[in-house]
Amino acid sequence: MGAYTAGSTHHDIGFGVFGVVGIGKRILNAIADRAKVAADRSQFAALPARYLEDVGMTAAERAAVLGYEEPTTDGWRVVASHL
Repeated sequence: MGAYTAGSTHHDIGFGVFGVVGIGKRILNAIADRAKVAADRSQFAALPARYLEDVGMTAAERAAVLGYEEPTTDGWRVVASHL
């Protein structure tokens, strides 16, 4: 404490480096967790209809679980109207 009050300019760099490494690890772990969830979600979205039938799920129920909505307008109709 005496060195701090005396205005010592020497700082402990080790804590700063470990702090940055710890923050970097947390960021990378969060990215890895999100990537794992996205991979599971995409595998579920890509399941063939026969696997859905085995568990008694329809394609509409899968779309609802994934949060997909059926388009209310035909995309080609929108494109054709702007030609």
